[in-house]
Amino acid sequence: MPPGEPDPSVPRLTGAILAGGFSRRLGQDKAALQLGGKPLALWVHQALAPLVADCWIITNHPLAHQSFGLPLMTDLRPFQGPAGGLFTALFAARTAWVLAAAVDNPFLSPNLLAALTAQARRTSRPAVVCQSPRGLEPFPGVYSVRLLPALQDFLQTDRRPTRFLEVCQPQVLSEAEVLALDPEGRSFFNLNTPEDLNRAGNWLA
Repeated sequence: MPPGEPDPSVPRLTGAILAGGFSRRLGQDKAALQLGGKPLALWVHQALAPLVADCWIITNHPLAHQSFGLPLMTDLRPFQGPAGGLFTALFAARTAWVLAAAVDNPFLSPNLLAALTAQARRTSRPAVVCQSPRGLEPFPGVYSVRLLPALQDFLQTDRRPTRFLEVCQPQVLSEAEVLALDPEGRSFFNLNTPEDLNRAGNWLA
């Protein structure tokens, strides 16, 4: 393969930063929330960007997020949580796979994201997600665009991403594999409350 040419064995992915939540417990827009002098949306973008062809913010408030300088996609299923945002990403993607992460996950492990995308290259399953001590983690995760009809049907009756995983039967990185890639499990840390923001600031310090 000539230098500089893309590796055809590596799946081309669309990155999706899911930023359509209400942020009720935090009381302010998570995407714009500053952590270490940088908005949460840009923390997530920095982690996804090396692995994707495009990276979109899926949002219900596009005007509020213009200042990030990133492509924006208005949520087609507004106020249906991360599953609704994933639906929009699968609909809009110009690639076969979507690497999706929540906007309040600022500590995504590059090694873990790389492992997820590598599994997508090898699996026949329509999604790749992680197992943590809490159970299956929908995000970060890699999802095939062929899941779009199934997710559309699912959203008629439910919007919990963990329940959708029961429908799509993903490939799973085991808890042991995840621990080796992200020993502290911070890829699954959701910044939901002022206490979480303080904890994240302490980790940076």
